[in-house]
Amino acid sequence: MQRISGGSLRGRVLKSLPTVPGLRPTGARVREAIFDRLQHELRDAVVLDLFAGSGALAFEALSRGASRATLVERNSAVARHLQAQIRELALGDRARLWHGDATTFLRRDAASANAADLAGPYDLVFVDPPYEDTAAVLAAVLPALVARGWLAESAALVCEYDRAGGRTPPAWPPGLVVETTRHYGQTAVEFLRHTLTTGAREQC
Repeated sequence: MQRISGGSLRGRVLKSLPTVPGLRPTGARVREAIFDRLQHELRDAVVLDLFAGSGALAFEALSRGASRATLVERNSAVARHLQAQIRELALGDRARLWHGDATTFLRRDAASANAADLAGPYDLVFVDPPYEDTAAVLAAVLPALVARGWLAESAALVCEYDRAGGRTPPAWPPGLVVETTRHYGQTAVEFLRHTLTTGAREQC
């Protein structure tokens, strides 16, 4: 059972997910740690959740002060689940679901997507692909986010991946700087910033 932990929807329980192979919602401990760090990024933020799954990251952001969110989900059963969850939380005026693959979503540029009411550029982006595809997916979507105008100036990105077996993320593309890395068991969470400058990296 997943529960929204802060903000205007605090305590609301999210609907049970359909059974889908590889679907792995971010754990409550990791999600709480992510939002503790992001608390100053959320007010009126425009959010993109590229691999929405349960939608918990986007819904938590909206509960804590983000203005609107786009959720991208390729699985049809999960997309239907998300649409029902948006209705149940009465977020229809602030949350938009895009049913399809994240790489397909990012092939257009942000200006043309806005004509379709997809709300970019984004102030905050969550990138949490299926663990077995993490390296390849990050290598595809992160350069597209930068090159096609999806990111607002100084946008924050949160990327999650599994460290099991010595897995590491790909080289980050120009325009993205890692501000800090957090480890929670075998889960690694990288907090990045959209910038053309270099910055210090903090490990823990």
